[in-house]
Amino acid sequence: KARVGAETCATCHEDVVTSFKTSGHGLAMAARSKDLLDKACEACHGPGAAHANDPSKTNIQAVPAQQACLSCHPKAEALMALNLPAHARNNIQCLDCHAPAHTPAAAQPLLKAKPRELCGKCHATEAAQFLMPFSHRQGEKPFECTACHTVHGENRTGRLSMEKGGVCLQCHTDKAGPYIFPHPPRNVEGCLACHSPHGSPNPKMLNRYRVADLCLECHTDVPDYPAFHDLSKPRFRNCTNCHFAVHGSNHDSLLRDE
Repeated sequence: KARVGAETCATCHEDVVTSFKTSGHGLAMAARSKDLLDKACEACHGPGAAHANDPSKTNIQAVPAQQACLSCHPKAEALMALNLPAHARNNIQCLDCHAPAHTPAAAQPLLKAKPRELCGKCHATEAAQFLMPFSHRQGEKPFECTACHTVHGENRTGRLSMEKGGVCLQCHTDKAGPYIFPHPPRNVEGCLACHSPHGSPNPKMLNRYRVADLCLECHTDVPDYPAFHDLSKPRFRNCTNCHFAVHGSNHDSLLRDE
């Protein structure tokens, strides 16, 4: 199928062609070669000869297909093919999140809105959790989702950018250890065994309001002896009064000393 080049496209779509030349895509193509920039329109919209002779919406790819993006971004295609992330399984297309190449973007990289706003359109529960009294924040603003999550691939739980608590430990380095006596849940379920990652009504973003209730989800065999394990007495219901090294210890297997 015959191609006509960007100059021919500009006879009708001058504003679009001009906008594209100053966009991220246009500047990247121009840096490689003028010939590549001249072919840019048809790289996404398909051959334009028929459309130039008879301008119609039926003989041109008005909205670029997913494959047009992946022809230049093969890494994203490989991740989608190998890992089948939820975005691909649910037929989320590139242009559901990204602005077309010749449209001004609201946020980088060429997004229609800030990541948190885009993600919240589908992930409403998680977006609402950031409004809870205790939530992940960077100053006054909630964290952007992409601070922890990858978008196009990573075949891991929740598409976190690192395994288990690794993504948390990028910021919470004081909890990283290693410890001689680690708290076992951390090595099995990671930080989410005790904490809600987006937000919680409980202090320290814990999954339970009372610390004892959280501990007793695993420690169901708390002995009656010694007497101070009598959980019917209110003053003994905060396990961390004694076992305060909850992330791990280098001195005490019962986590009573860091």
